[in-house]
Amino acid sequence: MSDHDDEKPDWREIDRRKDSSRQYGRQEITYKKDLPKDRWNVARRKEALDKLFMGEKGTLEHEKLFNKIHKTYGSGSFVVNVKKYIEKYGIPDDTSTLLLILDTKENDIVFKTFDKIKTIYSGLSTRQKEDVRRKLSILKLTDKSAEIRGKAEDTLQTIQ
Repeated sequence: MSDHDDEKPDWREIDRRKDSSRQYGRQEITYKKDLPKDRWNVARRKEALDKLFMGEKGTLEHEKLFNKIHKTYGSGSFVVNVKKYIEKYGIPDDTSTLLLILDTKENDIVFKTFDKIKTIYSGLSTRQKEDVRRKLSILKLTDKSAEIRGKAEDTLQTIQ
């Protein structure tokens, strides 16, 4: 045996061993190749396709009228904007908008809204279901119209 066999390897030898190991120098797997090059354009295309499949509810006019309902809540033009929206697009599917529409105090609109709530209630999140129940119970107790109070109670019993 030679004297060199008992010696520890020098740093140059250690580095050489690292270079030849399978783990050293292994390249990280990158997923950037799988991603589209321009995510912003892809998102815009997806949004445009979604609007296309929405039909009339995907138009800019719908969006403006829908936003007017929310912006004019509590003002004198609120009921007018709700009526315009319902004439053109029907009762909305959005829970927060339905809850706002219940404050119009127009019996025919409120009754249609109750019917819409019954149809979409099962698909709502837990938080939205709780909001709907609260709103209906408030209407059941405080509304001036006996018809609306009775219909609110019926709707509340139906969804529970």
